Amino acid sequence: MTSRLGALLRATETRVVFALLVSIALVDISLRLVEPRLSGNLAHVAEIRELIAAAGQPQRPSLLLLGNSLTNNGIATPVIKRALPDMTLAKVTPDGTGLWDWQCLLDHQVVERREVQFDTVVIGFAWHLLSDQTRNDPSRLGALYCRMSDLANPQAIGLQTSGDIGEFMAANVLRTYALRDTLRNRFFQLAVPNYMQFTQASNAARAGIAEQSDEGHRAPAAGEPQHTYRTLAGVVDRLRSKGTRVIVVAMPVQSSYKIDPQLRELEASGSLTVVDLRKVAGLDRSHYLDEMHLNPAGQQILSKALAADLHLELASAT
Repeated sequence: MTSRLGALLRATETRVVFALLVSIALVDISLRLVEPRLSGNLAHVAEIRELIAAAGQPQRPSLLLLGNSLTNNGIATPVIKRALPDMTLAKVTPDGTGLWDWQCLLDHQVVERREVQFDTVVIGFAWHLLSDQTRNDPSRLGALYCRMSDLANPQAIGLQTSGDIGEFMAANVLRTYALRDTLRNRFFQLAVPNYMQFTQASNAARAGIAEQSDEGHRAPAAGEPQHTYRTLAGVVDRLRSKGTRVIVVAMPVQSSYKIDPQLRELEASGSLTVVDLRKVAGLDRSHYLDEMHLNPAGQQILSKALAADLHLELASAT
């Protein structure tokens, strides 16, 4: 009797586990099918490969504009195109991204693709988003920008702990896990009035605003981390091996920040060019939607300033 009961329980447990696995698989497949509809950002990520292929054609001068929402809100592609009419242009600006995301994106979508060739890559940044010390998001890396093969050297993509690696793997395999923040935001946007305004302060802190107050006006305190740029230097070298020039643009935000000396050293060595647009004539607080993002009027002012700088930089290079 006991053995029969045990066998029945084991069979029941097996059926429950199997049913759970099937349910997870079905949910995961469903998410993959509707993923671009969940948010505008995911729809943009889904089209990155085609955007890059369409613009990065070897037979034509081409420019890739890369960044996050700072660059997306700050730079209008029509203004840049008018200043550089002979160049094809791709604008790739997925939300919340930084050095580690951009490294995987550039390696897999530009450097490794023989059919893709850009003459120039322009990266918009603020604070320390190009440094080795910038925060990473293992879930975002695993789900959207990196590959399992990148785990051969996890530290090279910013994964420092076994927890980071586990999160990366889970996000790479399970869309339900990878998109948990998007699903949560979709739910709360429907259920909680003004939810996005409530999360704005948190997003600003994650971007680095809090740590940057008045930093541009003082020397680093004792024990304050020094920011290094070895990873960026490696990305730049790989792009240069394909004949691609790199220009990084310090974007304006309402709080001050400095450009690290190590980044200036890379510029002095001839590896890349730094365009400093932290302060742009005519741009003031009335041109911001929040602490970081420009409104349409501010976008026009910044875009014209960048277009003029790019025209001069690329003309001098030619």
